[in-house]
Amino acid sequence: MLIFDKFKKWWKDILKVNLNLEKKTGKLIWGIMFFIILALILTIDFIPNQINLQAGEVSKVDIMAPRTVTFIDQQKTDELRKMAAESAPRVYEEDTNVNNNIIENIKTIFNTVNYIKGQNEGEQNNLNLEKLIIQLQKEKGILLSSDIIKVLVQASNEDLDKIQTETIKIMDKQLEQHILPGDVPKVQDTMEQEVQELDFKKDYRQAIIQILNTNIKPNMILNEKETIKKQKDARNQVEPIKRTVRQGEMIVRKGDIVTADDIIVLEALGLQKGRIDYFSIIGIILVILILIITIAYYFREYEESFWQCNKKLLLLELLVILIFVLAKIISIFQGSYLMYLVPVAAASILATVLIGTDIAVIMTIGLSLLVALIFNNSYNVALASFIGGLVGIFSVTRVSQRSDLVRAGFNVSGVLLVLIFAMNLLQPATTSNWVNVLQTVGMGVLNGVLVAILANGLLPYLENGFGLTSSVKLLELSNPSQPLLKRLLVEAPGTYHHSVIVGNLAETAADNIGADSLLARVGAYYHDIGKLKRPYFFTDNQFGGDNPHDKISANLSSLIIKAHVKDGVELAREYKLPEDVIDIIKQHHGTNLISYFFQQAQEDDPHGSVEESEFRYDGPRPRSKEAVLIMMADIVEAAVRSKNFDKNDRNRIEVLTRDLIRKKLIENQLDESDLTLKELDVITESFVKVLTGIYHHRIEYPENLIKEMKRADKSD
Repeated sequence: MLIFDKFKKWWKDILKVNLNLEKKTGKLIWGIMFFIILALILTIDFIPNQINLQAGEVSKVDIMAPRTVTFIDQQKTDELRKMAAESAPRVYEEDTNVNNNIIENIKTIFNTVNYIKGQNEGEQNNLNLEKLIIQLQKEKGILLSSDIIKVLVQASNEDLDKIQTETIKIMDKQLEQHILPGDVPKVQDTMEQEVQELDFKKDYRQAIIQILNTNIKPNMILNEKETIKKQKDARNQVEPIKRTVRQGEMIVRKGDIVTADDIIVLEALGLQKGRIDYFSIIGIILVILILIITIAYYFREYEESFWQCNKKLLLLELLVILIFVLAKIISIFQGSYLMYLVPVAAASILATVLIGTDIAVIMTIGLSLLVALIFNNSYNVALASFIGGLVGIFSVTRVSQRSDLVRAGFNVSGVLLVLIFAMNLLQPATTSNWVNVLQTVGMGVLNGVLVAILANGLLPYLENGFGLTSSVKLLELSNPSQPLLKRLLVEAPGTYHHSVIVGNLAETAADNIGADSLLARVGAYYHDIGKLKRPYFFTDNQFGGDNPHDKISANLSSLIIKAHVKDGVELAREYKLPEDVIDIIKQHHGTNLISYFFQQAQEDDPHGSVEESEFRYDGPRPRSKEAVLIMMADIVEAAVRSKNFDKNDRNRIEVLTRDLIRKKLIENQLDESDLTLKELDVITESFVKVLTGIYHHRIEYPENLIKEMKRADKSD
């Protein structure tokens, strides 16, 4: 209890500092803090933790994906692109110079053979022949062996011509078919088969084969530029390999050996130590900043009264942060169906009850979009949060009792049940999906229950903490069973009935001018509770008995009359009435003059030393429409009740009412409120209508009809 009291004092000090700051400064300070808190909540997952695993290491803990992420597997993508580039066709071009050079080389061989034959003709000196062959091999670059050259030299001219013809013929045939670098061995085999089919001696066939094998070359040359282009096109055609890791998916189990693939997944999730996803952090910060600026601009331009109230702005920010914290806690459990448990509607309901419907709708839109960021930009979460919030708002637009908040929670459950079921139907139906449907629908139902608990539980604390008055609180205070109203009825019955009539007058007029009719009625019920301290000093509780003012001075009587305002404020604080009601108690007499006792004091003081200020209420003057309504209803009701004229005369009541309101206007009692002359006219009409209804002429029943009614009652 002591800790709670200290926290309460600390919070009031903070709120007091906030309200005492210049409005723009307060908004800026709390706005920056609000932005920082939201940014921290949303980006905390992108800051690396203490995981620092290496491939081949044994994991000491279970590691699960904290969120769903889709990333490009760069390693596998590079492997596939490399394979595609390697398999891309090479681009070759035919080089005719190669063909000509090969044929020329073959002719050179045979010309050289003919030359050797001429030099060696008629000689039998093999030693000289060997030297000549070796010399010509070097000079002409002939790669044939000496034995083969000898075979050709020893062949007849006719056979040599045939050998040359068939050799060139076979080579031309192969060159026409385009020879690639890798095709040379295959072409050599083909030529050898063709040579074996020739009707030549074995030595001649061997000579032809060696000539062909030593001279065959690829005549298709690689076009490197076009080949590189083809490889590049092949790489570009390979789509990046995307992988999706679902929230809650087990990445590495305790005791498992960490693989290189596991490291890639951990890095994509930002879990591997030393890697911060700066782009994601910047993106989220920009989204938050844009949303806050947009909504703030809307409030400043279109909700001026709300924008000028720092404590309401602070309350709205606190509600958003509360839901964010709950959403973050829920996301930690890593169940995809748990995202439907985020109670956005609780903030919507509380904002509606404590601030207003329009503000709550805008807050719900922004909050739904931001909560979706926590759950990987889930459209389903955004839609469920938005619809649930709207249902909550609509359910508490007209609250008559605190149990209506529970009903609002059940409404949210019902709508989310249908909505989530419908969203699940859009996905392919499988056995696992139907299990998921039951889980998500169950979370939607629990969402409404959580909304009802939070809305009911937090409302009184938020009311007291921020000094705001909700319609629920006002409705509770309007109940006649409230302790103060029961005391008023018993101890000051005249004041009680007067307050009830003032409440009717103020409520009707408030409805007609667009003021808070519930606050006007409740304020009227409690505006004179200060009379409980000395009830018999006020005429409405004297009932024709002795008047205690006859025995005391006018100055003392004035002090007693004025004191009921101060006594009322003290009593209101003792019973913990809302500040709005306390303000009405303070202001309902403004700085009006207690004219009766002032005139009496003037009569008793022939020297004219009576100070008028001593006979005026301490104020302040009414600052709200509701306080003005209660001031005027109080004066008009008392005047009409005390005047000795025919109460059925509507014109007399209207003239009196207009005169009293006009006097308050002339006395500047209405200067601090924002009532217009048109609204004053509407207020007058409202008062006259209610008072005429209260004091209307009643029809007298004939005596014979009364007797018949009595006989009927007895017979029953």
